[in-house]
Amino acid sequence: MLTLLLLAAGTASVSAQNIDLGSDAQRDAGKQMYELKCAHCHGADGAGDAAMSELLRPAPRNFTSSTFKFRTTGSGELPSDDDIKDSIRKGMPYTGMPPWPSLSEDEVTNLMYYIKTFSDDFAGVFGEVTPLEMPDPPSMSEESIIRGREVYIENSCADCHGEKGRGDGPSAPTLEDTWNYPIRAADLTKRWAFRGGSSRSDIFRTFTTGLDGSPMPSFDIQPPEDQWNLVDYVYSLSRDEADYGTMVVATTIAEPIDVNNAASVFDGIDPVLFAVVGQVIEPGRAFFPGVNGVEVRSVVSPSTISIMLQWNDMSAETTGIAGPGLGAPDRTADEDTSITYADAIAVQFPSGVSAGTGKPYFLFGDRKASADLWFADLSATQATHYTGKGSGDIQLDETRIEMSSSYSDGQWTVIMQRDREISGHAAFTEGTFVPISFSVWDGFNRERGNRRGITMWYSLYIDVAVKESPVVPMISYGFATLLLGLITTFLVRRKFGDKESA
Repeated sequence: MLTLLLLAAGTASVSAQNIDLGSDAQRDAGKQMYELKCAHCHGADGAGDAAMSELLRPAPRNFTSSTFKFRTTGSGELPSDDDIKDSIRKGMPYTGMPPWPSLSEDEVTNLMYYIKTFSDDFAGVFGEVTPLEMPDPPSMSEESIIRGREVYIENSCADCHGEKGRGDGPSAPTLEDTWNYPIRAADLTKRWAFRGGSSRSDIFRTFTTGLDGSPMPSFDIQPPEDQWNLVDYVYSLSRDEADYGTMVVATTIAEPIDVNNAASVFDGIDPVLFAVVGQVIEPGRAFFPGVNGVEVRSVVSPSTISIMLQWNDMSAETTGIAGPGLGAPDRTADEDTSITYADAIAVQFPSGVSAGTGKPYFLFGDRKASADLWFADLSATQATHYTGKGSGDIQLDETRIEMSSSYSDGQWTVIMQRDREISGHAAFTEGTFVPISFSVWDGFNRERGNRRGITMWYSLYIDVAVKESPVVPMISYGFATLLLGLITTFLVRRKFGDKESA
C-alpha cells in the first residue's frame, strides 16, 4: 500500500513539473488586472460571490471549484490555458460576462495565470490536460438534419430544450447549476447567443465535452455520424446572425382584422426582430431579463392599426399579478416569494409628436411628453391602455385595445388592435414614421414594474394605402424632356441659321 502511495505521489510530482503556472511577475500583473476588471463579479477570492453576483443570471463562475463550462478537454477535466484565454477574449454572449478584445495578449495570459491560482488543482496532477481532437465537420444535408431530429428525440434533448428548441422543455423550469442557482436551457433557435461559439464545430465540441457545472451532459452518440446529425439539426433551427431591425412597416389591408383569427393576415409578412435588454437605469432593475428579443409585424386598415408580437419564453405564466406600475426591489433577497407574477408585454408610443418636439423618455414618458402604453397582461383576456409621464406616474385610461394571446411550443403570440385616430393619443397617419418601443415581463423571472426587458425607440412606418404608379410620371417627364430638347434645338438652329444668312 505504501509503495502505491509513493508511486502516486511520484507520478503527481513528475506531472506537475510539466505544468505552466506562469512567473511571479506574470501572476502579480494578472492579479492587478483581475482586481480592476473581474473581482466585482467573480469576487476578490475568485469564489463568484461578489456583490454583483446576486443580480446576474447565470451566476459568475466560481473559480475555486475547478469547474469550467467551456473547454476543449473532456468532461470533468480542467480547461487548457487556451480555453481560459478564449473565454476572456470572447466573453459569454447575453450574460454579464463581456468580451475583452482590448486586452493585449500578455494581459490575457497574465490574467489566465492568476485565475489558475484560485484552485490548487491546476498545480497538481490534474493540471496537465490534453485537448480532445475534434474532427472536421462533414457536409450538411437535408438527410442529416432529418436524422438529427430523430437523434434529438432519442436522446431526450426536448426534455430541457423543448420540442422546437426554444428552451421550454418540461424540465426547464427546474434546472439548477452545481451551486443551486437557477439556470436556463439554451434557446437553440438563437444560435448567435450560444456561449462557447455557434459554428457547427463549436456545437459538436459542446456535445462532446458537456458544460461542467450545468445540467448539460457530455454525449458520445453512436454511431459517430449521429453526433454530427444532431449538430446539423440544432444548427438548422436558427439563422447565422440575429439580424436585429430598426423599423417595422405597417402593411395596408382593406378591413380591420379579427384579433382572434388573424394568423393568415400576418403569415405573408416578414417579422422584424428587435433586441430586448434589461432595464438597469431606474430602481427595480433587471440585469438579466428572461426575454432577449421580440418579433413584430403590423398591418393597418383605413380605421385601425394592428400589431402582432411574438417572443420565446421558457414557460407561460398566466396566473398572478401584472402591471407597468408595480414595485420591484433591486435585491432578490428582499422578494416576497408568496406573490406570483404573470407574463406581460407593452407597446409604447409618444402620446403626440408635433414638429419641433422630441420623443418622450423611453421609460414610460416624462412630465413634458407622455407616452401611450398598450399593455397586455397575459393572465387576462383584454388589453389595457395607460398614459405614462414617467415610471412613477402611470395612469389607466379608457382607450379601447382589442387583444388576443396564445402560447405554443415556447412562444407567445399577442395581437393588439386600436383605432388609428384617437384624440390626445398617438395617431397613425399614412406615410409617417411613428416612434415605437417595447417592454416585456417574464413572470417566471418575477419581473414586474421597472424590472423588465426593454427596447430603445425604433420606428413604425405607416404604409401608403394607394401608391401612385410610376408609369405616368415617367411618361410625363419623358415628354417634357423631349419637348425641351426640341425647343432648344429649334432656338439654336434659328439663331445660327440667321447668322449664316447674313
